[in-house]
Amino acid sequence: MLCVVFQSQRSWIDDTFCKRECIKFIPFFLSPPRCCCGRRVGEHTWLETGPFMSHWPVPQAVQEERWSVECHTQASATDAYGTIDFQDSADRNCHAKYVRVAVDTKAEALLQLMLREWQMERPKLLLTVHGGAENFPLPLKVRQAFSKGLITAAQSTGAWIFTDGINTGVSLYVGEAVKAYGTNGRRKRNAVGVTPWGVIDNHGDLIGRDVSVVLRPYQPLRSPLSKTVCLNSLHSHFLLVDDGTLGKHACQLGLRRKLERHIQLQKIHPSEYGVPVVCVVVEGGPDIVSMVLDYVSSVPPVPVFVFEGSGRSADLLAFLHKQTAMDRCNYLYIYKTQITIFDSESEDQQEADCAILMATLKGTKSSPAEQLGTALAWDRADVANKHIQVYGQYWQVGSLEQAMLDALIMDRVGFVKLLIDNGMSMNRFLTVSRLEELYNTQQGPTDNFLHHLVEDVKQNHIPKGYRVSLIDVGQVIEYLIGGAYRSTYTRKHFRAYYNHLHAHSCTLHPPQSPNNSPSCKPVFHTAQPYKRKERSMVPRDPKEAQQQSSKLGDSSLVVFNFNDLFVWAVLQRRQQMALFLWQHGEEAMVRATVACKLYRAMAHEAKQSNMDDTTVEQLKTYSLDFGQLAVDVLDNAFRQNERMAMKLLTSEMEAWSHFTCLQMAVSSRLRPFVSHSCTQMLLTDLWTGRLNMRKNSWFKIILSILMPPAILLLDFKSQADMSHVPQSQEALQFIWDTGRPEAAQEEGHTVTKVPKFIPVTTPCLFWTRRLYEFYNTPVVKFMFHTMSYLAFLMLFSYTVLVKMEDRPSTQEWLVIVYIVSTAVEKIREVFMSEPRKPSQKLKVWFGEYWNVSDFLAILLFLVGLALRWHSGSYRTAGRITYCLDIIFWYVRMLDLLAVNQHAGHYLTMITKMTSNMFYIVVMMAIVLLSFGVSRKAILSPDEAPSWSLLRDVVNQPYWMMFGEGYPDEIDGEPLVPFPCAPGAFLHPFLQAVYLFFQYLIMVNVLLALLNNVYFKMKSTSKKLWMYNRYRYIMTYQEKPWLPPPLVSLSHVTLLLCCCSMTVLIQKLYLGREELKRLHEFEDRCVIAYFHKKKQDVLCSQIHRIRATAERAEEMGVVIGEVSERVHFIQDSLQVLDSQLGQLQVLSALAVDTLTLLSASDSLQQKEAHLGHCRPIAHSHHHSPNSCTLPHIDITPCHTPKAYHSTPPSLLWGLTSLSHRPPLEWHPGTWGDGGREGWGAGETKEEEEVQSIMVHHGGEVWPVGFGFGPHDSLHHLGGAGLIDKTPCESSMEKNNLMRLAHTIPFTPGSIMAGEEVSVYSLEEVEAAGAESSIISWSPRGLSAVLQPLSSEGCLDGALRRAMRVLCTWAEGDILSVGCVYVVKAFQPKVIRTWQRVFHSDTPLQLCLREIQQQRAAQKLMHVFNQVKPENVPLSPRFLDVSLLHCHSDGKWLTIERNMLGDFRKYNNNTGEEITPCCGMEETLLAFSHWTYQYSCRELLVLDIQGVGSELTDPSVIRADDKSLTGDMVFGPANLGDTAIQNFVLKHTCNSCCKNLGLSGKRKELFRPPLS
Repeated sequence: MLCVVFQSQRSWIDDTFCKRECIKFIPFFLSPPRCCCGRRVGEHTWLETGPFMSHWPVPQAVQEERWSVECHTQASATDAYGTIDFQDSADRNCHAKYVRVAVDTKAEALLQLMLREWQMERPKLLLTVHGGAENFPLPLKVRQAFSKGLITAAQSTGAWIFTDGINTGVSLYVGEAVKAYGTNGRRKRNAVGVTPWGVIDNHGDLIGRDVSVVLRPYQPLRSPLSKTVCLNSLHSHFLLVDDGTLGKHACQLGLRRKLERHIQLQKIHPSEYGVPVVCVVVEGGPDIVSMVLDYVSSVPPVPVFVFEGSGRSADLLAFLHKQTAMDRCNYLYIYKTQITIFDSESEDQQEADCAILMATLKGTKSSPAEQLGTALAWDRADVANKHIQVYGQYWQVGSLEQAMLDALIMDRVGFVKLLIDNGMSMNRFLTVSRLEELYNTQQGPTDNFLHHLVEDVKQNHIPKGYRVSLIDVGQVIEYLIGGAYRSTYTRKHFRAYYNHLHAHSCTLHPPQSPNNSPSCKPVFHTAQPYKRKERSMVPRDPKEAQQQSSKLGDSSLVVFNFNDLFVWAVLQRRQQMALFLWQHGEEAMVRATVACKLYRAMAHEAKQSNMDDTTVEQLKTYSLDFGQLAVDVLDNAFRQNERMAMKLLTSEMEAWSHFTCLQMAVSSRLRPFVSHSCTQMLLTDLWTGRLNMRKNSWFKIILSILMPPAILLLDFKSQADMSHVPQSQEALQFIWDTGRPEAAQEEGHTVTKVPKFIPVTTPCLFWTRRLYEFYNTPVVKFMFHTMSYLAFLMLFSYTVLVKMEDRPSTQEWLVIVYIVSTAVEKIREVFMSEPRKPSQKLKVWFGEYWNVSDFLAILLFLVGLALRWHSGSYRTAGRITYCLDIIFWYVRMLDLLAVNQHAGHYLTMITKMTSNMFYIVVMMAIVLLSFGVSRKAILSPDEAPSWSLLRDVVNQPYWMMFGEGYPDEIDGEPLVPFPCAPGAFLHPFLQAVYLFFQYLIMVNVLLALLNNVYFKMKSTSKKLWMYNRYRYIMTYQEKPWLPPPLVSLSHVTLLLCCCSMTVLIQKLYLGREELKRLHEFEDRCVIAYFHKKKQDVLCSQIHRIRATAERAEEMGVVIGEVSERVHFIQDSLQVLDSQLGQLQVLSALAVDTLTLLSASDSLQQKEAHLGHCRPIAHSHHHSPNSCTLPHIDITPCHTPKAYHSTPPSLLWGLTSLSHRPPLEWHPGTWGDGGREGWGAGETKEEEEVQSIMVHHGGEVWPVGFGFGPHDSLHHLGGAGLIDKTPCESSMEKNNLMRLAHTIPFTPGSIMAGEEVSVYSLEEVEAAGAESSIISWSPRGLSAVLQPLSSEGCLDGALRRAMRVLCTWAEGDILSVGCVYVVKAFQPKVIRTWQRVFHSDTPLQLCLREIQQQRAAQKLMHVFNQVKPENVPLSPRFLDVSLLHCHSDGKWLTIERNMLGDFRKYNNNTGEEITPCCGMEETLLAFSHWTYQYSCRELLVLDIQGVGSELTDPSVIRADDKSLTGDMVFGPANLGDTAIQNFVLKHTCNSCCKNLGLSGKRKELFRPPLS
């Protein structure tokens, strides 16, 4: 199937895209013959079947014919597309999609390729970057602003970036910006390179038709002399434009501009806004100016964003843009608004990304509504806040409402906040149609979870495209919250209003299509302005409702609009939007508990629907987040005001089905909320009621129950102390302490709903109120009911223990009356519960475990009572039913014990253990049945069918689990002498196996499970008990104060008062003013919570580290700017110094002229004058800064002493040349003594530099060089004499004259040591997998070294060594403050090799020594890769660099100093030490491995160093001739002798065996034949 998909993609790309090839040779010069397309004769494919060379037309015949793409190229199917695998980085995988297309390809096909085949996200912005194609320096601040601004703007808006895609110029800076600030994913980068095919280096490697299977390896390295370019590896996609030419640039600009115009016509989102395009200009040549003019003058115009300070065209445009402000007649003044100049040096300049986006919005000349829509698609609320939502902005009617709707649909939290902060009124915005459109939006989660919930509620399948109504949403909310909750959307008056509104909408918009039925849902228009809403609800009269609906039209239905939006965000699983909406509006705490409940229920439904675990875990996380929010707000409120916090828990919430916050928290099983100290204090107040008892409460309550007059002696709380405790409406009939209703209001308790008050006398009210409060206290009810229940159990136990008579005894009658009255009380609880529907009442009631237990106990007792009235066996059955029924009533005692704090913990643990052991018990039952059935079948083969078989199967195996083994029946021989059953010998084996699994494994697993549950529940059992405490208290809060059987009196009272259907719920009834104060207090608590949270974030360690890092980065930028300014000042001083020197030269010449005129009659005066002028002329030709020196050997007399008093920082910045000698190697130095240099007055216009490369083992080793310290790599082909500038000559004369006149003009050096130049080797990988190219750095870097010691202990047989300290270094060539070792060859060695290298002998030896160590490094690198894992050590050789001393012109090597015990493991003669550790065995095995790996051509010896760091190896090569110019690896190479000695003396160790070397036969070395 996958291959079919790839084949279809191939066929589409092959059929759509083409390449261009030149089909006619039109020469533009004769030697060598090249076509106008840039190719030679042999590179044209048509020559295979075309004319011969002799038939070519002469140049005069083709002079008038001009080459063109249309006439002289042929289109054919493209042959290059797929995925590039860049090979320039080992620490990351850089892949990019690419395709080769013709220059005339249609933009529609390209966009389809990018969106469909490459699966790029549709762009919301297009950033096309133009600038210099060649490498150019970019100031640090401009570079940082460009990199960060471009990538931030692209990533935050989902933009595409168009560049040339090459590895030079501005495209290189874009790639570096992607690397520094971008992401690793290719789909997130969206950096598209539009590159000419003919200028790509090694573009033949990209030819191939691959879609997604094969990666095309590409090495982005090119020759310095080549005119081709490489692709940048940090781009994600490439369009390789082919016009049939080779080596010609700019052919891609037309196709790129055409593609940009086509993208500009696309839509950002389903609105009318197109994709904005902005041109970003950095540096650039003259063609950039015309390109900018083309952009700003196009229709529609494309805004241009210019980085000032980047150089050339960018600075020119910035200058012209500033001039237009003063000269309005300027031609560019017309396009001034389309061009934005960004000055990174300006202190009041905004961030670059904001400036780019603002320039995009400003340049398109769109309306504020369109700009707001574009910023909304970008999700850049900061841009809209600063530049769009400004004071005094004119908005069209309905534009802000549409923006708010789009922001909610697209989940743009920042824009919703912005619109709300700028005065967007939710009362005007939220309507029925908009709310339904939000619920039916297709954006957001794609699993349609809300539709699944609607199907669960409706219990049927809904069709595709079904439009969810608000009534459906209300049913879903009720389904998720459960219990007695009723949504506003399902109430009767809402349904009536909704139906009238629906009918009115259908009347205004009748169905146009015959497919639409009249009952279909209306289509509401959402972009129209709406009138202010009325607060009044819908009248119940249909006529009145119709009149009101005609007046209001499509007005909003819901008063608490933020609550509806909040519920919408929760049901749509938009967590960030829900968190934001939670902060707005009232009742924040209850909304947090509602969200917690909804998310928890949704997670349960998702798990039941077998949705993916990620969604379930996500919903659980959201639930925990809102639960923690509720707990934090409660904790904050409790710390500020305890009583107000308790009022928040129990106040009635009209918007949430008249629930309280505590009820919702219990419904959502938010245990941390219920177990909070505030909630527990409230529950304690509810439990004790008005009783004010702190000690001996149980004793006082029992005494007062037994002796009612003692109630008058108890202490009661005042009304102010109970202001936060909820009251039932029944309790509000009585007024505390007085009979006046105004008394309660005077004390602060405002009653909103007070039933009719029956006046009583004040003395009677006083003691009756005490009695009422005492007996209605939950703790008193609990004690009274418990005492009655214990008496009932005693009577019931007596009844079942004694003989049952024909007629019930007095005790039995009391039991019957108790249970019947209890059954009536249970019926009252069901019908007086909060749910309206009887089915919901039963569902809620049976949801409690103890209610189910009571139902079974009452039902079983009634069955027994019915049976006991009969005689005979029925009465016996009735008595047995009584005996079984009493078990339920005794178990009911556990619920009474759960009220106690200590006993409640253990009951919680038992409940958890019982639920967790279910599966273990099932597995034990399976094992028991498997053994019991087989045992019974074997021992009793002749059993008759009977129900006793079930008992016999389970009986004995069950008791065996507890240790009863039945030893008399193990052998199958019963006590009664019956014949032995066949197969009885299997019984002992089966019993042994059963006891092993059941007793040793299953029982121990069960015990371990119970033990684990115990320790796990021990820490949380207290919180669980606190959570369950609410149920215990609410149970006795709603019970009548009289226990059964006296509860019947309460039932009679309710019937007489016609209050049987009144729901007595404990709630806190507050007046409007007090409710307003409560909401204000809650708002302050929420604000304080977020302030505290913000402070915690600011004080956190992570924030401090981040802030410190940002400050350090800012300081780094500032330091960089200061450094640049210092360098600028230094350069200015140098220029001034040069000018002063020129003045002094002119003054000296003037003095000389006067002297000649005055002494023209005297020959002696002329000779004196000429003698005085020679030193100056001599210094002109032998300046240390001159590049005309033919040899590298520079004596100390060539360097003027004046330079030692000048700081090196001034010397290293001298104009365009440095006084450091060029690292130059002439071709004549090989064997013939070299070639003499040019004289002081000679010049040479052009020299071709030759390099000698040694190819070995897939690597290229350079032994020839031809560049100076300031020559870049692309100047290697044109080296010549560089004429000294007047500035340099003047500087030399100036310094000499100062030295002669002892004028201390420049300060002395503050750095101790001697100035040197350091050259290092750079290695790049070649196109092959095992090839690499090593070349010298393009220029030497300066450093200052201070000698530390000159002991002879560092000297060797061939070289001398000395430790030095680096006191200053340019770049990172050396580390300042580190110790290095400088090595130079012994004089005798130099004299010996002068016969081979007639000039520059030390340099030649140093180069080969460095080359030798680099070869050992490469071999060690391969060794560390191929060695087995049981060889953990990874030795390495130090890096060695070439060093040139300026004072005496010597060439040396430098490497890092090693600290520790320096050891030598073998020498260059083949002798080695006896290994005593793993490191020594590894190093000796490495020498053996190099000999085998190089096929007996190379051998690395003389291994020495400190630990795993090695230095000074000897690479032995058999054919490396000594004392000849053919030497490659240094003077320590002993050749054949060393290899032969190693083969004879080496002993293989364990490491050699691990490498597989010991098994190979070591043949004696045979020297190659000469």
